[in-house]
Amino acid sequence: MKAGIASPTSALFVQLTAKPSGSPTSGLMIVEALQELGARVHVIFAQDGAMRAEYESRGCTTEILSHGQWLAGGPKHRRLRRWWRDWRAARRLARRVRQLRPDIVYVNTLTGLSGALAAKWCGVPCIWHVRELFDDVGGEMHDPWPGGRWAVRRCLQSLAERVVVISRAVWENVVGSSCQGKTVLIPNAVEDRFFELDLTQAEARQQLGLPLDRLIIGVPGTLRPVKGHEFFLEALPGVVAAVPDVLAAITGDGDPGYRQKLQAHVNASGLASHVNFLGTVADMATFYRACDVVCIPSRSESFGRTAVEAMAVGTPVVATRVGGLAETITHGETGFLVEYGETDELTRALISSLFQRESVSRAVARARNLCKNRFSRDCYVESVVAMLKSAFSSTEPSRGDFCGVSS
Repeated sequence: MKAGIASPTSALFVQLTAKPSGSPTSGLMIVEALQELGARVHVIFAQDGAMRAEYESRGCTTEILSHGQWLAGGPKHRRLRRWWRDWRAARRLARRVRQLRPDIVYVNTLTGLSGALAAKWCGVPCIWHVRELFDDVGGEMHDPWPGGRWAVRRCLQSLAERVVVISRAVWENVVGSSCQGKTVLIPNAVEDRFFELDLTQAEARQQLGLPLDRLIIGVPGTLRPVKGHEFFLEALPGVVAAVPDVLAAITGDGDPGYRQKLQAHVNASGLASHVNFLGTVADMATFYRACDVVCIPSRSESFGRTAVEAMAVGTPVVATRVGGLAETITHGETGFLVEYGETDELTRALISSLFQRESVSRAVARARNLCKNRFSRDCYVESVVAMLKSAFSSTEPSRGDFCGVSS
């Protein structure tokens, strides 16, 4: 740490994408924590997107500088080439670090090796926030070559002043037993608007153009195989048999080829009148309120932001027992969990959530209370501020609770 500095007065925030998704949403809250400590924040995105303007509206300066390919997978020669590309990206980032002279570099993604390298070369402390899982547990990151998982952990150990993880699943899969004494668990948070929504279900449906007279199962998330849409569609015919008027409302965009594959599945299964692909929904709080139940059928989740968002709004959640979802949802208490791939189990859980209103209502109330206590924006900012203060005081991160979640 720079001698005599108790907290950062300037920060470089390295973010993979500015496209609307969970990581840049959490990034805005991290920026708020940095600003609360008095830091001016400059953001470098690898990919441009709509959320860049939102960062600028919060007082950040921004730019686009390509980086972040080292964990994309592929044949060994391509993985080796990606090491080289990120090393070159790190040199470009290092030039910007020397020009900006920040007190801290905050890297908000596991793919941000180049940002962490640049910080190390320039002698600037780095906070590395890890949000992803590897493909051995169904995630989308791949071990680099050469080096594999050992190289990832070695980079985290040698380049980061603090390593922040969003769930125990991420800690175990990515960090393992490395980085002892400097890893902090800070779960993702829900924006205030999810707690404050005052629309009725009918009003929410009218805004989204959804029918008022049908039971609706919402499936949020981008259209990617990891989100488990095919698993959901395999379970849907059983739900339709029991609930003939049910409608599945699926949000998000993604790979056009995958979208076409899902549409073909819907058509071949005779589900066209029971599935509505909504595309990108700007106001997800309104979407959750419009639904009778939200289903998160993912094959892998590092945390499960959509689950806590729906819980905060007050909509029951049925999700797969994977990764961070199994940490944020207690089966039968705050939501309902099923094993990924167990089609009949998912069918039964969805039908029950639509009709067992008394037990579902109790679960919804407990879930909403949990979100207020553990996953609120204030709690998140408080935890990030505490972590940053511990980093700048050169002390080990507290072994106590960060808003009720032990590190």
